Amino acid sequence: MGYIFIAGYILLVGIATFLMKVSLKSLSPYQLNFLMGIGMLITGLPALLIAHRSFKMPVKELPMGIVIGIMMAVGSILFVLAINKLSASVASVMAATYVGVVIILSWLFLKESFDAIKLVGVALTFIGALLLTYKA
Repeated sequence: MGYIFIAGYILLVGIATFLMKVSLKSLSPYQLNFLMGIGMLITGLPALLIAHRSFKMPVKELPMGIVIGIMMAVGSILFVLAINKLSASVASVMAATYVGVVIILSWLFLKESFDAIKLVGVALTFIGALLLTYKA
């Protein structure tokens, strides 16, 4: 089931990224990001209610959740600003290199395995991003 979720994520974020570039012809990056936040509320609140039948949250987890939310929001603003200045393909390929950050942080703090294959994968991710953004 996890693979179905990630396939949906890839498809929806890919289409949304393309549509972001189109919408930036008439919206400012800040207007677009504000509308994206409204969209997240419209989908997030019912999802939370359906999944948990309430809006209750574990109080001790609120600070971390708020920090994560702020980081994601600032990251979203930075991405929309980037896509406003760069082509959608270049911005999205460069943004995809965040995977390397996740792998390194997971290795350092969560003690997840970091073998030669993952090292090659991270290197190929960055090399692939460079190749895809290279202009001859």
